[in-house]
Amino acid sequence: MSVIQAAKTALLNASAKGFFHLLSANLAISLLSFGAQLLVIKFLSPAEMADIKTMQSFIGIAVVIASVGLNTAVLKLCSEQRSDAERALILRKSLRYTVIPNALVLAAIAAAALLGLFSPSSRVNDWMMVLMFSVPATALGSVLMMYLQARKRIKLMATAQTMIRVVGLTVIVLAAFFYGFGGFVIASAIVAIAALAPLVSLVKDDLVVSKSDAEESFPLIWYYARWSLAGNLVATTIGFLDILMLNYLIDDRVGLGYYSIATIFVLGLSQVTSTVQTIATPFFSEYSSDRSQFMRVLKKYQKMLMLTALALTVASMVIVPWLIVLFYGESYAPAGEYFQILAVKYFLWSCYALLGIAIWGVGKMKLSFYNALATLVVSTVISYVLIIRNGLQGAAIAQVVSYLFSLIIVAFVAKVALESHFHSLTVTSGDTKRKRPE
Repeated sequence: MSVIQAAKTALLNASAKGFFHLLSANLAISLLSFGAQLLVIKFLSPAEMADIKTMQSFIGIAVVIASVGLNTAVLKLCSEQRSDAERALILRKSLRYTVIPNALVLAAIAAAALLGLFSPSSRVNDWMMVLMFSVPATALGSVLMMYLQARKRIKLMATAQTMIRVVGLTVIVLAAFFYGFGGFVIASAIVAIAALAPLVSLVKDDLVVSKSDAEESFPLIWYYARWSLAGNLVATTIGFLDILMLNYLIDDRVGLGYYSIATIFVLGLSQVTSTVQTIATPFFSEYSSDRSQFMRVLKKYQKMLMLTALALTVASMVIVPWLIVLFYGESYAPAGEYFQILAVKYFLWSCYALLGIAIWGVGKMKLSFYNALATLVVSTVISYVLIIRNGLQGAAIAQVVSYLFSLIIVAFVAKVALESHFHSLTVTSGDTKRKRPE
């Protein structure tokens, strides 16, 4: 088969699986989000952008805690070979299990805000009392989105995402324009809550309670959930670590605002990598017992992702700093400089993003957690030292060093984990009983 024919076949397969539908939706959303944030930055000061990014970082961690790993458990279990009734039951049970954690998280946020623990900036502590109401909605929404992804309802999910974001971003931008910082925060909370409606409508038939619900038990839900919670909490903390440490360690809120603007552009790049992860994840679970198919999917998407990420990184390092100065003026040039460093972090993450998902796909939850924990410890130490010595630029450099360390660790662990997993399947191929994941 020629290179052109192979490429054509790969494109047709990806299209059939919904890759380009979801990718086009994600790119459209990214462009809309990017444009919306460009406008919001125009309406708010750099110091206000720093406070917003700080609040969003805390909210991101709170959402992970509130979902208690059940979103990942739903994705894993519902991607497996099960009946539709079983999958729907797993969804219903998972949604019920999130009620108490969400209530506890809201109480903890309120207490921390009243005590002024979130930031030296009083504005952050005051407005966290409003933005915290987005946490339950986002946590529940993440469970529903993972369910749709597991069921491979990718086109439906992409349509829902697009509709939610278009309306939501419009409301948020208008609120920021007319009412400033407070309008942005209030609109963000309202949009997060309203975004649940279209997701619920897509799964409403699966939410109908059955008499057998109380009798059925899925102990693996909590096995996957607890390790996913631990891993996701550590991974999310790593993602926001630079902002959180800068929030406490430096007094320059304007400089932190420029750094926050740089991270917005990095998040735009991350949409491509996240889309590939979204498409590949269910197939890793589905093919976890088939070595050849599993490795075929991993190698195909890994190659696609690395080449795409490299091209995006190089192009954006040239274009983004120019765009920042063009839109906001020379005073915002530091944001472009921070972005050029952080873009390298994005490329390094893209090099191992699928390896981490592959480890998860074969049920090695503990290894995923230990990988993330090791990275968090190293990243915290490096970030503290470099921020104290070099300030904002030190934080960006620390991100690159930390993600390089993570790449090395994940690549090694993935090789060992996959070899171990498929070797154990070969040894126990005669055993038809479902084994507990390691």
